[in-house]
Amino acid sequence: MIFPQIERSQTADLVLVVANSTATESLQTTDYTVQDGYHELFVAAAIWICVWVTLFYALSSTFPYWISHVDPSTKPHENDRYWCARNVLGIVHAILIILLSVPSMLVLVFEGGHDVQFAFSNHVATCSVMEGHPEQVEYRLWLQAIAAGGLAFTTFTLVDIFISLGHGLASADYIIHHIAFVTAGIIIRGYCMLPLTASILMAMEVSTPFLNWLMFFRHRGEKYKFQVVISGSCFFATFLLFRVFLNTYGTVVLLISEANGTALPAKVDQWQTIFLMVAVTAGALVQFYWLPGICYAFGTNLWALLTTGTTAKDELSKPQLDEE
Repeated sequence: MIFPQIERSQTADLVLVVANSTATESLQTTDYTVQDGYHELFVAAAIWICVWVTLFYALSSTFPYWISHVDPSTKPHENDRYWCARNVLGIVHAILIILLSVPSMLVLVFEGGHDVQFAFSNHVATCSVMEGHPEQVEYRLWLQAIAAGGLAFTTFTLVDIFISLGHGLASADYIIHHIAFVTAGIIIRGYCMLPLTASILMAMEVSTPFLNWLMFFRHRGEKYKFQVVISGSCFFATFLLFRVFLNTYGTVVLLISEANGTALPAKVDQWQTIFLMVAVTAGALVQFYWLPGICYAFGTNLWALLTTGTTAKDELSKPQLDEE
């Protein structure tokens, strides 16, 4: 009876060794350059595009009903159905992006290590955690929320280009700005990478609802003065916090990590790497370029609203006071 037990034990040990050897070999030979889920990603992108287009034209087609509850603006273009619909849609989009990006960004900043902040995935449909990265598993929902927000943000910006061109809502620099954001969004989301950078870029949308509210009501009379003052103050505060300080922090962290060769996966093409570094850096610098004008506009217009009930200028400068 003893010898059969020894034989069975040795057989079990042999099976275990073979299984471990096979698992180790499989892990070592996994090709991390192979990506999957593109079909699902394209379908999801198409759905988002349809959602944004449908919402815009639903808002513009119902414009007479909901605008009747608001006093008309003294500026004719601010009574245009497409301008108003775009403003409202911008608020809806921003709130969605805030919900998906800001909590995730805070988790990554205060709890996630470098391997989580600069994680990447080959499963591009949802950017689920790859095999062999147990340190990322507990953050998988936050990482996938950032991926979902990135897809919603990129498709909205793409749709906004065509809406703005089709209805004369934007200048050339606005369109160029959007094209750069769409390109960066496609690269980042297409590789499922840079979750910290992506969440910080999207978190800048925190200032957008306040800006759009300000833009919508600033020329609609004395009864909206308090709303305009509050929204303008909130925009100024969130601009400083998210677009200046936090965005600068994210840019510096990205550039340092890239200099150390730990920011982007090796499969990213060189031109894409250069484009992202330049685009993110330029995006951070432009906030400082806009900052003096925003400070001046905030101070002068706030004072004018408090003392006269109207803004100091007929038009606040774009792109100094426009959403991204």
